Amino acid sequence: MSEQSENFSSRVFIHNYPTSSRVEAHYQSNGRLYSSYYNIISLGTYPVNPKLTQRSRKDTRQYPIPDINRSKWSVDSTKSSTAVANAFLEKIKWKNSAKLSGPRLFGFDIEPLYNIRLQIVIPTTKVDKRKRPLEDITSRSQQNKRFNSFGSDVQKAVNQLIVKHKLTNSSGQPIVYIRCIELDYKENQIYVKFKDSNPATTQTRLDAVVRVCDEALLCRDGYRHLAAVVPFLFREYLVADRRNEINKLINTQIPIEIFSIDREINDLSNINDNLDDHTSDILVIDHHEIGNGAFRSLLTLLNVLIPIWKSGEKPIIKLGDTLYIKLGGDGHNVGRKQNHVMITFCLLNEEDEVLKPSHQFSICLYIGKEKYEILANVGKIFASQLAELKNNGIIDNDGDYWPIEFYFSVSL
Repeated sequence: MSEQSENFSSRVFIHNYPTSSRVEAHYQSNGRLYSSYYNIISLGTYPVNPKLTQRSRKDTRQYPIPDINRSKWSVDSTKSSTAVANAFLEKIKWKNSAKLSGPRLFGFDIEPLYNIRLQIVIPTTKVDKRKRPLEDITSRSQQNKRFNSFGSDVQKAVNQLIVKHKLTNSSGQPIVYIRCIELDYKENQIYVKFKDSNPATTQTRLDAVVRVCDEALLCRDGYRHLAAVVPFLFREYLVADRRNEINKLINTQIPIEIFSIDREINDLSNINDNLDDHTSDILVIDHHEIGNGAFRSLLTLLNVLIPIWKSGEKPIIKLGDTLYIKLGGDGHNVGRKQNHVMITFCLLNEEDEVLKPSHQFSICLYIGKEKYEILANVGKIFASQLAELKNNGIIDNDGDYWPIEFYFSVSL
């Protein structure tokens, strides 16, 4: 394809751009034909107010200079493109009498490329002159409104970048999401949170925060102060609400019942059949009474723990194994004011892991000292259940049978 425009350039161009990156230019001077060849690596774009090439005389045409710079080493000049070309010749130590035309050397006069650059739309930033600078806004609500507007624009821009860089799955759906951004404004930290794109992940993180607070014994006030200086932490009320939800779920699966060590405890043979029936003999006191001990069903705990023990890449127990359960306990003076006794169990199949406190599971806690009379009375809570598990084992929720052997430990 050949194009020539006397108004734009005196050269004739042969090209098939953008299918081919090669552009061939021809012009005649004093009866001689001169040819130039260009390999277009990058087209470039024209800025809003492009600079023009310098005139060597009044009738010389000026060409806009695109924004592009690709070179391993460079020469520059503030005079003109021809001055750059001559500086290039000087750098490579060419003949002193040699001269080059800047517009022709750089291809500024190639009309096909000029027309294509004009069709490229350069995004411009529109400034709303009606808006006051943020520094002039004293109202906190107006500042928040400005940051919310800013966050909406950021969300749109990031979504476009995610698609541009193909941070997507095979069907083109985004798999990367922006969760929040943190800004520094004077002495304040501005935290802009975006719409939750994956509630399940957020719930998992919130559960992890609840667990950390419980294991570290971090109280509500302590966490509230920490969240006040670290904006991206969950708000304290969210943590408290989630903790209450978890407690309700645990109490539903593993109920905790109250008793009094000062009363005679009957044999709770049907402890797992109806833990909520307070009108029969299975509970020592009613909910409206205040007790000094609490217990959980060993059978209920095993039904929860066995699926955990037998799952994973390295299961602790396999079908056909016997569960070796050790029962033990100890007394402790809490705060030098109150004595407590705790009865626990662990799975000896875990070997050395049972030495970790997190692998000891409490089934009973009461106020008092370690006395045989009290232990004998408390033992009636679990007597029938222990006998049933020892003789018949346990069948889990998957229908798998597990024989059980008990071991007891005492501290002298």
